[in-house]
Amino acid sequence: MKLNKIEPRTTNNFKINDIDLDINIPSIDSFKAYNIISDEYDKLKVNINTIDKELTNKIGLVYDKYTEVNIIVPKDIKLNEPVIFTYKFENNDVLIDKINIIYEENSSVDFIFKYESIDNGNHFHSLTTNIVNNSYSNGSVTYINKLNNNSYNLIAIENELNNHSSVKQNIIDIGGNTRLYNVYTNTLDYSNNTLNTVYIGKDSNIIDINYYLNNKGIKSSNKMLVQGVLDDNSKKNFRGTLDFIKGASKSIGEELENCVLLSDTCISRSLPMMLCNEEDVVGSHGVSSGKIDSNKLYYLNTRGLNKKEAEKFIIKSNFNTIIEQIPSVDIRNEIIDIIDNTI
Repeated sequence: MKLNKIEPRTTNNFKINDIDLDINIPSIDSFKAYNIISDEYDKLKVNINTIDKELTNKIGLVYDKYTEVNIIVPKDIKLNEPVIFTYKFENNDVLIDKINIIYEENSSVDFIFKYESIDNGNHFHSLTTNIVNNSYSNGSVTYINKLNNNSYNLIAIENELNNHSSVKQNIIDIGGNTRLYNVYTNTLDYSNNTLNTVYIGKDSNIIDINYYLNNKGIKSSNKMLVQGVLDDNSKKNFRGTLDFIKGASKSIGEELENCVLLSDTCISRSLPMMLCNEEDVVGSHGVSSGKIDSNKLYYLNTRGLNKKEAEKFIIKSNFNTIIEQIPSVDIRNEIIDIIDNTI
């Protein structure tokens, strides 16, 4: 089936309009609870239910049963520490979850959703997230994929940022064999959206990314930063679109993807796109893909690092600009340790 389709379409010769995958959706037998860490959890309105009805998202898959998490951050509530949801996969686990987050007016909370394998089973995870930021609210939502190399991880996110609101999203993609990501965001008047992504591809991993950010309001802002590395026979498609809708005057859109290639057999395809129907805007986009600059390697070699150490140092410095924005020191250190052992 063709998934993660881009709109508008481009020439088929680029082989990047979508991804053709044969995915068998496993049945859901049961759901075990998330582990939730927060000292201020009782200030939020949360309910979790199993839903027996159809669920679709912009990746293009359809499910007939899922777990729904509804989170409301009440008006004027501001939490000092992040709320951390962890789901541990074992015994060929299947998790299809939908998370709805509503930030009411003038609220502020950071969320971290962490998905990790604790065995070598064939795990399947598909997450659909809907986030609504009401006026003068702000926060961050971080997604951490630590699944094993036998697993699927599929994440589809939709955001609506109302006037004078802001959200920062961090996607840390360091696990799983087949990974698809789709983000669709609308930013209204004076709203600010930041989308950060780190990915690591190795072995025969497949990574497919499709981001579409709409500037719909005046003085709105969309910023997209993607840092990745590919090794072995891994493959990555990146599609990033900035769209300035008419009426979004004095808006800003920025897009940058950087992919480091560590082998001669990995494949990186990238399509940055900018659409504009408004004159008074500032937009920039670009991608870079290739081996690490030999001059940088030489510089680090002369200071005592061998080739592999120098490559790791450069890649980690690229990643750190994003990892440092995760609102938990412990989780930042955990991710750095995993990256250090993976690259």
